[in-house]
Amino acid sequence: MTQQPTSIDLHHWFLHYADELLGFFRRKLGEPDAPDMVQEVYLRVLSRPTAAEIREPRAFLFRIAANLAVDHVRKQSYRQFETDEGMEEWAASPAPGPEQEANDDQRAKSLCLALAELPPPCRHAFLLNRFDGLSHGEIAARMGVSVKTVQRYIAKAFEHCMDRLDNPS
Repeated sequence: MTQQPTSIDLHHWFLHYADELLGFFRRKLGEPDAPDMVQEVYLRVLSRPTAAEIREPRAFLFRIAANLAVDHVRKQSYRQFETDEGMEEWAASPAPGPEQEANDDQRAKSLCLALAELPPPCRHAFLLNRFDGLSHGEIAARMGVSVKTVQRYIAKAFEHCMDRLDNPS
């Protein structure tokens, strides 16, 4: 039979994971809001009935944190339009015209051509980093090369692409 957590257990769990929660909120929401959001997690934990069965305290706390982060971002986006100024800014920002779309299409084609000119390892490392968001260490492990090699590949690809976009020929 599983013993039910008490409010002391909940408090202990919170204290144990508070620094991780702070880091989570700093990454998701930024420094100014992070401490307040950690406090909100604590308040939510304390408001739970102690008879609730919690098997994974860390997962439980981070589920609360993730839900709070989503709610916070939603509130922030709604606040943007609460004032007339926010609505005016949104309404006044024009969609790109045909000329801008044509320029964007041309730059995208130039980028594709520049990427095609790269050696396959450089192209692969660059795409994994810039489009898939993988870190240099993750790419190195995936490609079976050193992190330094991945750094060189990405730098070479970036330089080549920027050169081609600035000087199409």
